[in-house]
Amino acid sequence: MNKRRALAAVALVVVASLAYATSGTASPSRISITMGTEPWIGYAPWWIAQKEGFFGKNGLNVKIVNFQTDADRDSALIAGRTDVSNEPTNGIVRFDSTGKAEMRALIYEDASLGADAVLASKSITKPSQLIGKTVAYEQGTTSDLLIHYLLQKNHIPFSKIKVVNAPAAQAGTLLIAGKVDVAVTYQPYISNATSGPNAGKVHVLYSSKQAPGLISDYLAANQSWLPSHEAVVKDLVKTWQDSINYFLTHRKSAVAIMAAGVGSTPSSLASTLAGVKLYSIPDNQKLFKSGALKTQYNGIGATMKTQGVIKSLTPFSTTLNFTAQK
Repeated sequence: MNKRRALAAVALVVVASLAYATSGTASPSRISITMGTEPWIGYAPWWIAQKEGFFGKNGLNVKIVNFQTDADRDSALIAGRTDVSNEPTNGIVRFDSTGKAEMRALIYEDASLGADAVLASKSITKPSQLIGKTVAYEQGTTSDLLIHYLLQKNHIPFSKIKVVNAPAAQAGTLLIAGKVDVAVTYQPYISNATSGPNAGKVHVLYSSKQAPGLISDYLAANQSWLPSHEAVVKDLVKTWQDSINYFLTHRKSAVAIMAAGVGSTPSSLASTLAGVKLYSIPDNQKLFKSGALKTQYNGIGATMKTQGVIKSLTPFSTTLNFTAQK
């Protein structure tokens, strides 16, 4: 997602660092930076870093700013209101290939393997039934990418659906209320829309599990910010790995922290994590060396070209900046 993502997302901007502030004030020697994010579980290791003090351990004082929409998060990074941001791969492709900004991918964070989905009313059981239906999703996001991919795969012209632009947090609500036929969103909104009293109203028609690698995310920075902050990026790389290690060795505590960050419950998040793969720094290196990241990037770019979102794809070697991982 998105994603991407009674929820922490209801407010347009929530300063997550206030919710997870550790005791004491930040050391004056720490470097202060601002990080943009959304309530998406793929970004949640940063909340572990905040709660467990990994930012401070690595010489950083990070303020996490949580946005409700991709557009708000993206504009903050481009305008310099945030220094780094958690960005979906398709968002990076879009900005780097349309000349709006030059985002550089620093850490490959996650891939959705079922945590993004096209939800539909019970009467819609196959993609061909999407023709003529109203579909709610946030345009220009991972949800946009997923619905286009599904339509393209099933040879359905995009013009055959009716789009209702809505943030991921609201898309499922519109579907449950019967105001639209279909919604595209991500966790925890999928679970919210398909469980409890809503279980009999909607279902998952299609998910990212059926399109592995299509939806993924990176920590990114604006190219203009990077030259004078190489040491900061190295510290962020160390912090991400510390958080992944904590997730792997303290699963229960980690899930509780992550759930609070995305506005979910530990029990709900524990099950939805099955639909997301979190990547360590060693994983980053393996995927980069094998060419898997480049293949994935090129595939997403190809889908976006068919959408008409981009005309040409910026080379992966230009977009990626893994220098700090060495």
